[in-house]
Amino acid sequence: MTSLAGMRVLIVEDEMLLAMDLEAVISGWGAEVLGPVPSIDKALALLSDERPDVATLDMNLSGVSSRPLAEEFAARRIPFVVVSGYSEADALANGFVKKPYDEGDLRRALEDALR
Repeated sequence: MTSLAGMRVLIVEDEMLLAMDLEAVISGWGAEVLGPVPSIDKALALLSDERPDVATLDMNLSGVSSRPLAEEFAARRIPFVVVSGYSEADALANGFVKKPYDEGDLRRALEDALR
């Protein structure tokens, strides 16, 4: 099992309460949280200065598909886990967790993505 302690995790989520919850849970595992960011533009701006080890990605950001960001993660070889209310993950994703998420499922998906 891969530890998340010390890992840099980017959270891309447009729902503020969920983003804050993800931040609290992930930082509680000892990871450094980047963001959370609510949009593709803000995520790309953050990526210009930071390099996450792994990311969580909501596939629908205020009605906009985050597929271009998934493609950017893949191009930069940044593993990511889709955390979404939709039933299908992006084919480029390294994992999928359905909202509302279970903390154990989220942790396993992030650890698997880091392998």
